[in-house]
Amino acid sequence: MVDLSGLNLPQLYELEKNLGREIARRKVEDKQKAIADLQKLAADRGFSLSELLGAEGSANKRVSVKRGPVAAQFKNPANPEQTWTGRGRKPQWVADHLASGGSIDALRV
Repeated sequence: MVDLSGLNLPQLYELEKNLGREIARRKVEDKQKAIADLQKLAADRGFSLSELLGAEGSANKRVSVKRGPVAAQFKNPANPEQTWTGRGRKPQWVADHLASGGSIDALRV
């Protein structure tokens, strides 16, 4: 370990800056080495890395799907403009209706 007690504050800040750069450089270097190792392993088995991981090199790439609005499943009988899809947290009017002994089916659209 390096003894840092003899360094003044500006020297410590400079060391911190240099340390951050070195860590970033080594991460890139290690990543490149890991990719090369994986490419060699894939080639030894007769595959390319892109064949195993997909075109972009990501095995777990998610595709976001745009969903349309969900139709209301429940309606407040006291105020028909208040609706709920049945997803997420129950609105207060649903909780109040259930607390007063009403059933969820009575609110169904």
